[in-house]
Amino acid sequence: MAFTSFRRVCQTAGTALSNGYLSVFLTHKLNNSMTKGFCVPILNCYSCPLALFSCPIGTIQHFAAFHVFPFYPLALLGLVGILVGRMSCGWICPFGLVQDLLYKVKLPKFDFNPNLGYIKYLVLLVFVFALPYQTGELWFSKLCPSGTLFASIPWFVWNPIDPGTGQPTLPGGPGVIFYVDLILLAIFLAWFMVTKRPFCRIFCPLGAIFSLFNKISFIQLKVDHACDGCERCESLCPVGINVHKTPNSPDCIRCLECVACEHVSVTTAAPFPKDSFAKNIARDLE
Repeated sequence: MAFTSFRRVCQTAGTALSNGYLSVFLTHKLNNSMTKGFCVPILNCYSCPLALFSCPIGTIQHFAAFHVFPFYPLALLGLVGILVGRMSCGWICPFGLVQDLLYKVKLPKFDFNPNLGYIKYLVLLVFVFALPYQTGELWFSKLCPSGTLFASIPWFVWNPIDPGTGQPTLPGGPGVIFYVDLILLAIFLAWFMVTKRPFCRIFCPLGAIFSLFNKISFIQLKVDHACDGCERCESLCPVGINVHKTPNSPDCIRCLECVACEHVSVTTAAPFPKDSFAKNIARDLE
């Protein structure tokens, strides 16, 4: 429990640090400083009122829309993936935090066919690369439920008067896409209450990119031979992985909750003491 609380602190800190542009309340304008030229390895909509940085998926779409290969965002994501796999999904992603918290609602729980996880690669190919390339529009950003929650709704509710023009920042009413986004968001929020991280596992294109590195990343999970298959790791896992069967599954978000089981540990490409650093952290927090 203490380890989980520590991870919640990290998730909250990641959300706050990537969305700290408080002067928006004075300027009523998006942050256009140099920091917006840098991506963070999480979904962090460019249009979020408090966003200090950019979303890598939005940046990739921007490059695709201009028919330019996205060397910078892909290099960043590749570096993060090689080092820690999908760990940013488990430790600092704001939308991951939303899913974790809503799953705590006491309702009947359901899972889905694991083969649906391949959809996220289709979303990456079609909505992040192909459609922006063909149409010049950032289609995933238009429909992203994380962007709806953290950007579209706050701006629509607030819609401050622009001090430069004396007019509302968002003149006119919301368009059809906004209401479509609200419906999609409502469906996802309800789904989060009954299924472990369905957006991360089925639809997230950022997760699709990071998942390609889980089996080769610097940080790896290891299950020792004494494992008796009690499935405690699966019950602890925020994405419902049978860790003893697939310790480095593409869906693993490296949250390290499973190391609470004595048979699961963290190993790396460099020599570490036999007792892994993750278990030391968990022990210190108990």
